[in-house]
Amino acid sequence: MPLPLIPVAVTGLAGLAAWKVHKNRKRGMTPARQKVYDQALTNLKDPVKLRKLAAAYHKEGLTEQGTMLQKRARLRELPADVKEGRRAAFKKGMTLTNPSSVEKLAATFEKEGATGAATALRAYAAKLPRPVAGV
Repeated sequence: MPLPLIPVAVTGLAGLAAWKVHKNRKRGMTPARQKVYDQALTNLKDPVKLRKLAAAYHKEGLTEQGTMLQKRARLRELPADVKEGRRAAFKKGMTLTNPSSVEKLAATFEKEGATGAATALRAYAAKLPRPVAGV
């Protein structure tokens, strides 16, 4: 009667081996992946390449980075008039004097994948004087 247990044992061992290989596979954000990600956000302009890279990051379980790369690809494909409107909003944000308004605008840009604009707006907001409460 031990004969029917052989396929079960073989299947169990194969499953265990596959799990160990999967577990040992390097996942997560490595320094090399971080460097590629940062370079892509800064320099990569081609939406097709951004989408390919986003798919690779998603496949590796890096959904936050993959989603941001997809957003960047969408930004690159926007019509010229929408891009111009975004530029105007950015320029207007850089003239605001209320730091919380500038930070809200930066958060909006960040959500849409415009990390460079968001960083510039946050740096500008940090230099603005904070309103004093009760004055």
